[in-house]
Amino acid sequence: MNTNNELRRSYQRWRILDHLLSKDLPAKRYLSQRDKIIQMFLSKKENEVTENKVQEVDRIVNISEKDLKQNYLDKGVPVVMEGRAKNWKCVKQWSLEWLSENFSKDEVAIFDPLNSENDSIDYSVEKTTLKDVIASIKLGDSKKYSRFNRILYDHPELIDDFDWKWLYNIRNKFSSGKTFQVFIGGKGSKTSLHCATENNLFTQVFGKKHWYLYPPKNDFFLNPPITKSPYFYSNFNPEKPDLEKFPAARFLTTFECVLNPGDILYNPPLWWHQVKNLDHSIGVGFRWFNAVNSFRASLVGTLMTLLSTNPPIWTATKHRTDFARIFEYMNTK
Repeated sequence: MNTNNELRRSYQRWRILDHLLSKDLPAKRYLSQRDKIIQMFLSKKENEVTENKVQEVDRIVNISEKDLKQNYLDKGVPVVMEGRAKNWKCVKQWSLEWLSENFSKDEVAIFDPLNSENDSIDYSVEKTTLKDVIASIKLGDSKKYSRFNRILYDHPELIDDFDWKWLYNIRNKFSSGKTFQVFIGGKGSKTSLHCATENNLFTQVFGKKHWYLYPPKNDFFLNPPITKSPYFYSNFNPEKPDLEKFPAARFLTTFECVLNPGDILYNPPLWWHQVKNLDHSIGVGFRWFNAVNSFRASLVGTLMTLLSTNPPIWTATKHRTDFARIFEYMNTK
């Protein structure tokens, strides 16, 4: 029997019990049991010398759809398709200036739900315009980060700026959702470490973006708060690792990549990721849920998602194209 794997399974059992039975948020009914298991793991590793293992995400060019699905999607492994979207109209035309000139009056919801310094999700929402967001970005305001922007739903003709037929075709059969989510942020803006059950084909349209990624089995090392939400996060910050607060994090294996304009990243279900804009940036995620992929990635993570109450999974699914609606719903609770 592999003792480390048994400790991981035991940790996950206490995690899902906390998710189901605790009344407080974040859930702490079985926190001491989870902490005890981490300490048991560390005691067994006390004399083991470790180094921070960093791997580059695979980068490929001109891969066939069949090979992409067999070697990466079906196995739940991230990959960067270099220049796959370089000839798409969005990459050739979109910029902050172009967006401001053409869609300046669009209403934009600003929110940052995941703060690595907090133990709870921030559901506050600020309403502004795209013109004001871009003006703030140009002035160096990294807090004006438009996440999950709805521009492709408010202006559906813009979807033709993407090879949406290819995106739809890559999507697994028997899946739920064909969700486009646009991210518009200034240099230095970021989103803290998090994960979710959906597959994501992320197109870098403008500027450069850096990604840290960790496989789902690293739940154990990242010790995420339990908030009964379908969206998971960890207070661990890969840019400034706190090994006193996260002593097991020294056993993490870090995957990294930088996306350039025209690159597409496949981010598999329940892979932890923290993202930072190295330049003023526009990126677009295309997401879908496939139960087989998700359960294969993490049984516990998928069950916790389907059994979420904060918000309920049906509320999250209903408003998957409008995250601000989800946050407004949670602010009423």
